[in-house]
Amino acid sequence: MMKKALRNMSTMCDEAWYILMGTLKLSCAMLLCAYLLLIWPQCGYDEIMLASALAETPQGLLLIAILASALLEDRHG
Repeated sequence: MMKKALRNMSTMCDEAWYILMGTLKLSCAMLLCAYLLLIWPQCGYDEIMLASALAETPQGLLLIAILASALLEDRHG
């Protein structure tokens, strides 16, 4: 199953690949910011809530990106 998924990813059109990789980079940056907020020495309630939001958002973004890439790939051919 994993081999099939990797094979399908390698044959994506350029636009779908750009959407997927751009969202993956954004998600990694958001998770890094959340981690840095949590290890900050004077981390208060507001920073913890911001870190929580930054850690939860990439899941939704990746889901939307995967759906958009699949729809674009299906439309592209």
